Amino acid sequence: MPYKVPTLDELHQFLIALHKALLPDRNVGSRFAWAWKLLKVIAAAVTDNHANIAAAFRDAMPDTAIDGGLDRWLGLFKPGGIDGRKGATPARKAAAGRVKGAPGSTTTIGDQLRHRASGLLFQVNSLSTIPAAPAPPFVDVDILAVSLGSVTRLKKGEILEYLNTPAGLQTKVVLQKDLDDDGFDVEQNGAARNRLLAAISQPTSGGNQSDFVGWALAVPGVAQAFAYRNRAGVGTIDVAALHIGVGTTRILNAGESAALLALLQAKVPAQLGANGGALRVLSVIGGDVDPLNLANVEIALTPDGTPQFAFDWDDSTPPVVALWTAATRTMQFTALRPVTMQAGDRLCIKGVASAQDGAPLVIEALTGIDSVILQAAPTNNPAPGDIVYAGGPLTDVVRTAIVAHLNGDVLYAAPSGPLPGAVAASTSTSTAQLQVLTTGMGTANPGGIYGAWVGSLLRATLGQIAMYTRGVRNHAVVTPAVDQEAVNYKFPLDTQIGLLTPGYVLVRRGS
Repeated sequence: MPYKVPTLDELHQFLIALHKALLPDRNVGSRFAWAWKLLKVIAAAVTDNHANIAAAFRDAMPDTAIDGGLDRWLGLFKPGGIDGRKGATPARKAAAGRVKGAPGSTTTIGDQLRHRASGLLFQVNSLSTIPAAPAPPFVDVDILAVSLGSVTRLKKGEILEYLNTPAGLQTKVVLQKDLDDDGFDVEQNGAARNRLLAAISQPTSGGNQSDFVGWALAVPGVAQAFAYRNRAGVGTIDVAALHIGVGTTRILNAGESAALLALLQAKVPAQLGANGGALRVLSVIGGDVDPLNLANVEIALTPDGTPQFAFDWDDSTPPVVALWTAATRTMQFTALRPVTMQAGDRLCIKGVASAQDGAPLVIEALTGIDSVILQAAPTNNPAPGDIVYAGGPLTDVVRTAIVAHLNGDVLYAAPSGPLPGAVAASTSTSTAQLQVLTTGMGTANPGGIYGAWVGSLLRATLGQIAMYTRGVRNHAVVTPAVDQEAVNYKFPLDTQIGLLTPGYVLVRRGS
């Protein structure tokens, strides 16, 4: 709105100044004076009135409405296919539950678990096998709640127990990560607003592309949906849907896909809805199944010289890993340790001889003349030949934003830099007044031939994210060398569609 709503302090100072201008012979006095306190009370009343007017203005417009105002807008568009907010959803997390047992023992998707303290039900959501010796006798599996709502967002360290323990496995499963993907009591403001705006911009028309997207998005747990027109021939429609999540945990399992197909078949014209007809829900293929769908990113940043954005240590000559000792989390380099490297500094590992994700790691202590001890071990053991780069505040911010983009989250242009929608939701930050910096990535859509969504890793988008970050003077996208497209599978594999999932995301200092 054109009028800037003043804060309580701003309005109070204005009233003090006005009082002095109109009554120069009378002193307002200190904050203990009666006149000062009276003006504070008046300022509070006026500020509260301003806040109510501003809230009413926001609720009057569908693109800024929140909470009750947004619910009223959703009710107005019920004939257009929006049936209010979606209900509660289950929490989930990739590689969150540590299953221990005999080598070769297997977990199966759907194996049910109970949280004894609350009685809540969960399930294993990935097929995994305990590795053979000398590897540790455990495997970290995906966890999906069967129960619904925010109560399923369990913290790291909580214990789940198998209802029927598979052969060779231990009954108890300890959470290694917070279950903080999805798991809401009710649809969040941002997701509900996006569905509303889509219904306004593309009204229902008896089965157009936006109808299929809207029908799929109305299913609890479906965060993104995409409709492909004529992909399998004239008159056909393919639908792909994704959860909130990280990497392949966004992908619907077979049961969820079948349920979505049944729902769509009940809504579409008969020639589309018949079994074996022109309507399909596609199987989504991530980088764990097809390496062509693995999105690796390396981006080099040049800071603007401000001390608060400097990298933690000088990696002009990046150290190279000579030896990793997992038992003590000790990393030895092939040469003397950089003199600027200190305990508490961050570093990032580029996997040359091992698979690394590029996440910053904190140095716990220095040891010897060529080694460091890390606070926590990386996901995979480093190997000789891996390269080590300095981390810093820019590493954290830019990498978080890029990973969020790869995982389908919208990035907002906040004053502090790129703001992922999930971060805003977790901190109750309103994004109603913010511009969208970039939308999240979806399933394959080469060249935008099927619609407006982006399923490609665009170098220009990576640069946009980097350059919007405070403290970045310049950048260079090292990987990918060219824009990367998810695979749009052709017949006879066209019942599936590609989804780019994060491999490594390395953010380092440039020259």
